[in-house]
Amino acid sequence: MKTKLLNFLLLLPLVCFSQAITVNTTTYTVPELVTNVLVSSPCLDVTNVNWSTGSNFGSSNGIGYFQNTNPNFPMQSGVILSTGNVSNAPGPNNSMLNDGLTTWPGDNDLEVILANAGISMTSTNATVLEFNFTALSPHFDFDFLFASEEYGNFQCQFSDAFAFLLTNLNTGVTTNLAVIPGTNTPISVVTVRDFYITHHVHPQMLNILVHSMVEPMQIYHQ
Repeated sequence: MKTKLLNFLLLLPLVCFSQAITVNTTTYTVPELVTNVLVSSPCLDVTNVNWSTGSNFGSSNGIGYFQNTNPNFPMQSGVILSTGNVSNAPGPNNSMLNDGLTTWPGDNDLEVILANAGISMTSTNATVLEFNFTALSPHFDFDFLFASEEYGNFQCQFSDAFAFLLTNLNTGVTTNLAVIPGTNTPISVVTVRDFYITHHVHPQMLNILVHSMVEPMQIYHQ
């Protein structure tokens, strides 16, 4: 499954609640973030954890662990992925954040997902987290929050995006589970903005709980 995440905050970068979270990049290694934080379940056997973020390319680290410090924030704790310096996530954010260097590349899988939905995108500063897992239960759930600084600033010029790709390694079938509720539309600044406009809500942050059925004892790639 190519991430982007089980209890997961995706920040591209935006601070919606002042000092809503603390972010730590040293308590857990990236594999530990997957096995101890993201999954943390006896019903999933996790292997082959791989990741890519700015620190792999001489730029900012976009992967960390967050904890809630504000009762109004929708998640208690989890993994945070960012297209910039993840340590800037707690804020306060009083100016435009632009942490990623041009040496930090994008992600082709994400571009293909958006292209299939009619959204043209040349991605940069992609943070990717992926691993294999064998499910013991047929039920698979994850909760993610998508937020972006592009709202109100660059939402017509750029489109931050997020995909949660689940691949059955036996059949080779890949499904993007990160979609607008009730649709097959992928998550991006443009699609979330249009969803919120339709529902008369300010398009700044989207919190979604996703449920999927999997085949027990089959190996999946996330």
